[in-house]
Amino acid sequence: MTGALTAELQAERPELDELYADLGQTVEVFRAQVRPADPGALPPPDLDESGMPVTSPAVDPTPATPGAGASLGSWPCIAYQLDAQDRANLGGDTALPLWEGVIHWSAPLHEPGLILVISGGELPGPVTLKPIGDIVDEGTQRVAWSFTARATEGRSA
Repeated sequence: MTGALTAELQAERPELDELYADLGQTVEVFRAQVRPADPGALPPPDLDESGMPVTSPAVDPTPATPGAGASLGSWPCIAYQLDAQDRANLGGDTALPLWEGVIHWSAPLHEPGLILVISGGELPGPVTLKPIGDIVDEGTQRVAWSFTARATEGRSA
């Protein structure tokens, strides 16, 4: 019975794709850069007598998105900022901009440590978000991912 339900839900994907296209938003997904204190990270650079690095630091692969590693790609999405009442219901600080959204089912969002850059639609410019919990495969049906995130720069759209 579960297989039939999954097939029925996944049959709705084309209609969701049309909805994403109509709203015109996209998300570019980045894996967060590994900090030197993280296991498996490169050791800190050697320093000279004045405290300056002997070797120049690596170039940031994403200067427009500090802290982001290489891009994993872009996918259609629907994202919106929560109002004060919604934030309070989530237990969030009302001064902190929180966002919710739905991302296309094909995005690789099953691992933690991601940075999301939402753009398009009615947003005046790109908004960088960090998920505050797991990004959820709704119903584990591979139909859509949903998330709650905070704006990294503390700004709203």
